[in-house]
Amino acid sequence: MLQTVEAEVDLDGNVRLLEPLRVTKPTRALLTLLEDTGGPVEPHGNAAALLEFLRNNRLPESARPSVEEIEAQIEENRNSWE
Repeated sequence: MLQTVEAEVDLDGNVRLLEPLRVTKPTRALLTLLEDTGGPVEPHGNAAALLEFLRNNRLPESARPSVEEIEAQIEENRNSWE
């Protein structure tokens, strides 16, 4: 299973995880360095704030595809894999 966790790398190359990580056995990992955004790094996200934002900022009905449109898009994507 792939997991992504946020981390900081200091000038000596030491990696500090910014959120909890649980593994059940020794596991390989890849580190991708991101361009500095210049802003402060938030140590933890706020899932409750994100859910509240999504509840209060729903897409208008006209922007939501119907079940049939979603199914057609899925079928089109499946058929394009060949």
